[in-house]
Formats: sequence, C-alpha cells, structure tokens
Amino acid sequence: MQEITKSRGIPVSKILEQALERGVEDLWIDTILSRYVNDEIDRKTAFELVGRDRVERAERELLAVEDDVRWGQSA
Repeated sequence: MQEITKSRGIPVSKILEQALERGVEDLWIDTILSRYVNDEIDRKTAFELVGRDRVERAERELLAVEDDVRWGQSA
C-alpha cells in the first residue's frame, strides 16, 4: 500500500476507495456475464451492460472450456 501511495502521490484513503470501486465493477461484470452464459439475459443486453469485447471474450472462453470438456470425455 505504501508503495502505491508513494508512486501515485495520493493518500491511502483514495487508494482504498479506488480498490473498492474496481472490485465492485469486476463483480458487476462477472454477474452480467454469468447471467448471459446462463441464458438469463440476451446478448444485446449483455453488450449494453458490459460491452461487446467482454461478451465476445466470455463466449470464446466458454467455447474453450466446452472443447476441453469434450476432449476430456473422449480420452
């Protein structure tokens, strides 16, 4: 924490505030993407909430996991 405050020249309280905001944002993104891959929201809504790049990355990751599972089942 001290290294960050020294490097950025901002108080610890501001760093903690930023860390909390980033953590909440990551949780929000994870929630939306989970809802999308579980068919609770549609693709367009997911795009609007977290952006096209994040949704498309989640789709690629899901396909990779599915491929791994299929490969593992055939071994």
